[in-house]
Formats: sequence, structure tokens, C-alpha cells
Amino acid sequence: MLRYAKKEFELDKHPKESKATLRAHLLSLYEQTGEMPVELENEPPNDAVAYLLGYFQQLSTARQCGMSLNPLTFTEIEAWGRLYKMKLDSWEIDVIKQLDLIYLNTQMEH
Repeated sequence: MLRYAKKEFELDKHPKESKATLRAHLLSLYEQTGEMPVELENEPPNDAVAYLLGYFQQLSTARQCGMSLNPLTFTEIEAWGRLYKMKLDSWEIDVIKQLDLIYLNTQMEH
């Protein structure tokens, strides 16, 4: 799942000096040529863990931002869990934190 997420995060980035995401550029290329760019191929994660990506995306929309994106804190994850009445296991929190690290690193890459 972590490889899938990294690729999705990369596809959702905006190339330098572009208003559209890389995904939008590649989909436009596909529409023009009828050939699916290999960059869009991404094996979805197993359903047994895919829900964690959805949890991460919910949490990520409420993240704190200063001069740059801040990592999700355990306090934010705990508050989210209380609001949504979710009791996460420690391994699920670890996966969410790993997703966050991948997301932040992807956003910092140029």
C-alpha cells in the first residue's frame, strides 16, 4: 500500500510552473493518443488495508500548515478518532504516520 500511496501522491503534484497535476497532464496525453501512459499504472492496495489511505486523506485535510506542511501529530490523530468514534490499533496509527511521512517527502521533492 505504501508504494501505491507514494505513486498517487506523486501523480497529484503539480509539475514546476504548471497549474495542472501530473495526473491531469498524463490523462490529457491518454485522451490525445489513446495510449495509457505507464506512469498511470498503479496496482491498488489490498482491501484489508486500503481503508487506512482514506483515513489518512481525511486527517491530511485538517493538517496544520506554517511555512510548510506540518506532519500529522498523535494528538490530531487521537482527536480525529474521538470525533469519528474510531478506535485505531497501534499498527493502524503506524501506517497512517508512514503514509504521512511519504506524503510530506513527496511534497518536498522538486
